[in-house]
Amino acid sequence: MRDRDQNTLQGDFGEAWLEAVAAGCGLLHSRSTTVDLQKADVQLVYPGEELGTYYPTVNVQVKTTIKLRQLASGVFSYDLDIETYDVLRRRDHAVGRVLVVIGVPEEGEHVRLHSEGTLLCGRGAWVSLEGMEPSVNKTSQAIHLPVENTLDQAGLHRMLKTHGIRRSTPVPAIDVWGQP
Repeated sequence: MRDRDQNTLQGDFGEAWLEAVAAGCGLLHSRSTTVDLQKADVQLVYPGEELGTYYPTVNVQVKTTIKLRQLASGVFSYDLDIETYDVLRRRDHAVGRVLVVIGVPEEGEHVRLHSEGTLLCGRGAWVSLEGMEPSVNKTSQAIHLPVENTLDQAGLHRMLKTHGIRRSTPVPAIDVWGQP
């Protein structure tokens, strides 16, 4: 299989993996039905009210990799392409954006059948890049994903509670006196 085809299938697996976990956690989920210009593969929604927001929603950019590194500090590290980094670090999205990175085994099965059920092989975490500084790099930016930002019920609910609730609209700083 060509590398491009393998990358597409690997990406599809990561998106389906996140959707399966979300469904198992009682969250609503859907895939983007348009070209991925907004850097949002999956939308997650909490079906209820949280902190005064009805149906908190987050758009998730999912990256699936065989190269997810865990640093000595415990955090995961992933090299994100600059185009995606620049979109995800913006502060002006109507719906919050979060990056999810799922590490899968380089070889072997990604799905295993056990007597207790089906196991999706992989692990990962999420992080919001909103408000991050522009990168000085030209092709990729190393992203650190806290291990405690888990892809399970507690972690996904925390994601929605933190990044899926209403927030005020950013207002640019204006000097009404015309001072530079």
